[in-house]
Amino acid sequence: VYVYIQFHVLLHNYYLLELVILSFGVIFDGLDVGVAYLPVRDERRIAVQRTLNKRMERIVTWHNSVFKSIAKISKIQGAPLVYQVMFSSAAVCLMMYQIADKLDNGVVDILFIMLFSAATIQLWVPCHLGTMLRNKAFEVADACWHCGWHETLLGRLLKTDIMIVMVRAQQPLSIKFTGLPNLSLETFSSKMSSAYSLFNMLRQYN
Repeated sequence: VYVYIQFHVLLHNYYLLELVILSFGVIFDGLDVGVAYLPVRDERRIAVQRTLNKRMERIVTWHNSVFKSIAKISKIQGAPLVYQVMFSSAAVCLMMYQIADKLDNGVVDILFIMLFSAATIQLWVPCHLGTMLRNKAFEVADACWHCGWHETLLGRLLKTDIMIVMVRAQQPLSIKFTGLPNLSLETFSSKMSSAYSLFNMLRQYN
Protein backbone atom coordinates (compact mmCIF):
# COMPACT_ATOMS: atom_id res chain seq x y z
CA VAL A 1 0.00 0.00 0.00
CA TYR A 2 2.85 2.37 0.89
CA VAL A 3 4.57 1.93 -2.47
CA TYR A 4 1.23 2.08 -4.30
CA ILE A 5 0.33 5.45 -2.73
CA GLN A 6 3.84 6.78 -3.29
CA PHE A 7 3.73 5.71 -6.93
CA HIS A 8 0.46 7.51 -7.64
CA VAL A 9 1.41 10.69 -5.78
CA LEU A 10 4.71 11.03 -7.62
CA LEU A 11 3.10 10.13 -10.94
CA HIS A 12 0.46 12.82 -10.36
CA ASN A 13 3.20 15.42 -9.99
CA TYR A 14 4.92 14.10 -13.10
CA TYR A 15 1.80 14.65 -15.19
CA LEU A 16 1.31 18.11 -13.70
CA LEU A 17 4.73 19.01 -15.06
CA GLU A 18 3.68 17.55 -18.39
CA LEU A 19 0.65 19.87 -18.36
CA VAL A 20 2.96 22.81 -17.69
CA ILE A 21 5.07 21.88 -20.71
CA LEU A 22 2.01 21.47 -22.94
CA SER A 23 0.62 24.81 -21.75
CA PHE A 24 3.80 26.59 -22.79
CA GLY A 25 3.35 25.16 -26.26
CA VAL A 26 0.01 26.94 -26.74
CA ILE A 27 0.49 30.02 -24.59
CA PHE A 28 0.40 32.43 -27.55
CA ASP A 29 -2.19 30.56 -29.61
CA GLY A 30 -5.29 32.44 -30.75
CA LEU A 31 -4.01 35.89 -29.78
CA ASP A 32 -3.61 38.94 -32.00
CA VAL A 33 0.08 39.69 -32.45
CA GLY A 34 -0.68 43.18 -33.70
CA VAL A 35 -1.70 44.43 -30.25
CA ALA A 36 1.99 44.68 -29.37
CA TYR A 37 2.12 47.85 -31.48
CA LEU A 38 -0.84 49.43 -29.70
CA PRO A 39 -0.55 51.84 -26.76
CA VAL A 40 -0.27 50.28 -23.32
CA ARG A 41 -3.75 51.47 -22.30
CA ASP A 42 -5.49 50.29 -25.45
CA GLU A 43 -8.42 48.00 -24.62
CA ARG A 44 -7.43 45.31 -27.10
CA ARG A 45 -3.89 45.20 -25.75
CA ILE A 46 -5.18 45.07 -22.19
CA ALA A 47 -7.50 42.18 -23.10
CA VAL A 48 -4.64 40.19 -24.64
CA GLN A 49 -2.42 41.00 -21.67
CA ARG A 50 -5.07 39.68 -19.28
CA THR A 51 -5.40 36.48 -21.30
CA LEU A 52 -1.64 35.95 -21.25
CA ASN A 53 -1.49 36.70 -17.54
CA LYS A 54 -4.20 34.14 -16.82
CA ARG A 55 -2.41 31.50 -18.87
CA MET A 56 0.88 32.23 -17.15
CA GLU A 57 -0.81 32.26 -13.74
CA ARG A 58 -2.19 28.79 -14.40
CA ILE A 59 1.25 27.54 -15.43
CA VAL A 60 2.93 29.05 -12.37
CA THR A 61 0.24 27.64 -10.08
CA TRP A 62 0.76 24.13 -11.42
CA HIS A 63 4.53 24.48 -11.31
CA ASN A 64 4.57 25.73 -7.72
CA SER A 65 2.11 23.05 -6.63
CA VAL A 66 4.58 20.38 -7.76
CA PHE A 67 7.39 21.88 -5.70
CA LYS A 68 5.10 22.18 -2.67
CA SER A 69 3.90 18.61 -3.11
CA ILE A 70 7.43 17.22 -3.33
CA ALA A 71 8.40 19.22 -0.24
CA LYS A 72 5.48 17.67 1.67
CA ILE A 73 6.38 14.20 0.43
CA SER A 74 9.95 14.73 1.61
CA LYS A 75 8.70 15.83 5.02
CA ILE A 76 6.08 13.12 5.51
CA GLN A 77 7.69 10.13 3.80
CA GLY A 78 11.30 11.15 4.30
CA ALA A 79 11.93 9.00 7.37
CA PRO A 80 10.48 5.79 5.88
CA LEU A 81 12.42 6.42 2.68
CA VAL A 82 15.68 6.84 4.62
CA TYR A 83 15.04 3.54 6.37
CA GLN A 84 14.09 1.86 3.09
CA VAL A 85 17.14 3.09 1.19
CA MET A 86 19.71 2.66 3.98
CA PHE A 87 18.89 -0.97 4.75
CA SER A 88 17.96 -2.09 1.25
CA SER A 89 21.50 -3.22 0.37
CA ALA A 90 21.78 -5.52 3.38
CA ALA A 91 18.29 -6.93 2.91
CA VAL A 92 18.75 -7.60 -0.80
CA CYS A 93 22.18 -9.13 -0.15
CA LEU A 94 20.83 -11.59 2.42
CA MET A 95 17.96 -12.59 0.16
CA MET A 96 20.36 -13.18 -2.73
CA TYR A 97 22.58 -15.27 -0.47
CA GLN A 98 19.63 -17.38 0.71
CA ILE A 99 18.49 -17.97 -2.87
CA ALA A 100 22.00 -18.89 -4.04
CA ASP A 101 22.57 -21.17 -1.05
CA LYS A 102 19.36 -23.07 -1.74
CA LEU A 103 20.21 -23.32 -5.44
CA ASP A 104 23.56 -24.89 -4.52
CA ASN A 105 21.54 -27.62 -2.81
CA GLY A 106 19.24 -28.02 -5.79
CA VAL A 107 16.29 -26.22 -4.20
CA VAL A 108 14.46 -23.23 -5.65
CA ASP A 109 13.31 -21.02 -2.78
CA ILE A 110 10.19 -19.41 -4.22
CA LEU A 111 9.48 -17.42 -1.07
CA PHE A 112 12.84 -15.65 -1.02
CA ILE A 113 12.70 -15.08 -4.77
CA MET A 114 9.39 -13.29 -4.25
CA LEU A 115 10.80 -11.31 -1.32
CA PHE A 116 13.86 -10.36 -3.36
CA SER A 117 11.67 -9.20 -6.25
CA ALA A 118 9.42 -7.20 -3.93
CA ALA A 119 12.36 -5.53 -2.17
CA THR A 120 13.95 -4.61 -5.48
CA ILE A 121 10.73 -3.17 -6.89
CA GLN A 122 10.05 -1.30 -3.66
CA LEU A 123 13.40 0.44 -4.00
CA TRP A 124 13.25 0.89 -7.78
CA VAL A 125 9.80 2.54 -7.95
CA PRO A 126 10.56 5.72 -5.95
CA CYS A 127 14.05 5.97 -7.45
CA HIS A 128 12.73 5.70 -10.99
CA LEU A 129 9.94 8.20 -10.38
CA GLY A 130 12.42 10.53 -8.68
CA THR A 131 14.54 10.49 -11.83
CA MET A 132 11.49 11.03 -14.03
CA LEU A 133 10.43 14.04 -11.95
CA ARG A 134 13.93 15.52 -11.98
CA ASN A 135 14.25 15.24 -15.74
CA LYS A 136 10.72 16.47 -16.39
CA ALA A 137 11.31 19.50 -14.15
CA PHE A 138 14.33 20.48 -16.24
CA GLU A 139 12.22 20.05 -19.38
CA VAL A 140 9.97 22.85 -18.13
CA ALA A 141 12.79 25.35 -18.64
CA ASP A 142 13.34 24.03 -22.16
CA ALA A 143 9.63 24.25 -22.93
CA CYS A 144 9.58 27.79 -21.59
CA TRP A 145 12.46 28.81 -23.85
CA HIS A 146 11.06 27.07 -26.92
CA CYS A 147 7.50 28.39 -26.50
CA GLY A 148 8.33 31.05 -29.12
CA TRP A 149 8.38 34.09 -26.84
CA HIS A 150 11.47 35.44 -28.62
CA GLU A 151 9.89 34.92 -32.05
CA THR A 152 6.62 36.77 -31.49
CA LEU A 153 5.90 40.35 -30.54
CA LEU A 154 3.61 39.06 -27.80
CA GLY A 155 6.73 37.86 -26.02
CA ARG A 156 7.27 41.45 -24.90
CA LEU A 157 4.17 41.18 -22.74
CA LEU A 158 5.48 38.13 -20.86
CA LYS A 159 9.24 38.56 -21.04
CA THR A 160 9.75 39.10 -17.31
CA ASP A 161 7.38 36.29 -16.30
CA ILE A 162 9.05 33.83 -18.65
CA MET A 163 12.50 34.68 -17.33
CA ILE A 164 11.32 34.12 -13.75
CA VAL A 165 9.81 30.73 -14.63
CA MET A 166 12.99 29.69 -16.43
CA VAL A 167 15.12 30.57 -13.40
CA ARG A 168 12.70 28.71 -11.13
CA ALA A 169 12.76 25.66 -13.39
CA GLN A 170 16.55 25.43 -13.05
CA GLN A 171 16.10 24.43 -9.41
CA PRO A 172 16.46 20.63 -9.13
CA LEU A 173 13.27 18.87 -8.12
CA SER A 174 14.04 15.93 -5.87
CA ILE A 175 12.89 14.18 -2.73
CA LYS A 176 15.32 15.07 0.04
CA PHE A 177 15.59 14.20 3.71
CA THR A 178 18.35 14.13 6.31
CA GLY A 179 20.50 11.10 5.59
CA LEU A 180 18.85 10.47 2.23
CA PRO A 181 20.68 11.14 -1.03
CA ASN A 182 18.71 12.42 -3.98
CA LEU A 183 16.16 9.75 -4.79
CA SER A 184 17.12 8.71 -8.31
CA LEU A 185 18.16 5.75 -10.43
CA GLU A 186 21.75 6.56 -9.48
CA THR A 187 20.77 5.82 -5.87
CA PHE A 188 19.13 2.55 -6.93
CA SER A 189 22.21 1.54 -8.91
CA SER A 190 24.49 2.37 -5.99
CA LYS A 191 22.46 0.33 -3.50
CA MET A 192 22.17 -2.67 -5.80
CA SER A 193 25.92 -2.55 -6.48
CA SER A 194 26.57 -2.50 -2.74
CA ALA A 195 24.23 -5.46 -2.27
CA TYR A 196 26.03 -7.43 -4.97
CA SER A 197 29.43 -6.63 -3.45
CA LEU A 198 28.26 -7.84 -0.04
CA PHE A 199 26.78 -10.94 -1.66
CA ASN A 200 30.08 -11.80 -3.35
CA MET A 201 31.94 -11.28 -0.08
CA LEU A 202 29.60 -13.67 1.75
CA ARG A 203 29.91 -16.26 -0.99
CA GLN A 204 33.70 -16.13 -0.83
CA TYR A 205 33.71 -16.75 2.91
CA ASN A 206 31.11 -19.50 2.70
